[in-house]
Amino acid sequence: MVGGQDGARLRALRAARGLSLAQLAGQAGLSKGELSKLETGVRPVRPDHVLRLARALAVPPQELLGPDSPLQALLQERPQPAASLPLFDGRDLVRDGDGAKPTGSIAAPEPLRGVAGAYAVVINDLSNAPALSPGMVLQVDPTRVPGVGDLVINRVGWSPLAFYLRQDDDGHFYGLTLSRKRVDLALDDIERLHKVAGVWFVG
Repeated sequence: MVGGQDGARLRALRAARGLSLAQLAGQAGLSKGELSKLETGVRPVRPDHVLRLARALAVPPQELLGPDSPLQALLQERPQPAASLPLFDGRDLVRDGDGAKPTGSIAAPEPLRGVAGAYAVVINDLSNAPALSPGMVLQVDPTRVPGVGDLVINRVGWSPLAFYLRQDDDGHFYGLTLSRKRVDLALDDIERLHKVAGVWFVG
């Protein structure tokens, strides 16, 4: 079974690095249960799983996959470099979530050219992005796994729209806005957060 082969490779790589299920799951922004299902082949490995786990294990994505995995060809495809990023109004994202439409576009910074799904968000409503300046543009890379301390777009509840990812002494993840508002998160929520890769300050 192809999915089982991918899971076996993943388990072998984790074991070779001396990582527990919980440790690798936390580093990759997955739940321990989900990672276990991927390793045993109960759940098929998706491209976003491969990218998250490859970064956490510091290996090329293709190394996680068996030679017959259908994901090999997909991951070897090179996206066309994006000259621009779709620009969303933060108020639209809070109101419409995934149904929000871009209001325009901005030039893509070099690090985000060719990044599938990259986008930008302009902050206009401080009630949903406390302490971020009006007119600030957040450049978002949805392919990068957010880590503790990163500024992220909240695609779980959408409001507040942006916060910093934190982890308390008991291991629980939460979001913290610059105005010190706390947003509790489940471990499964982490993979729905999008990392802010850059910020433009517009006067």
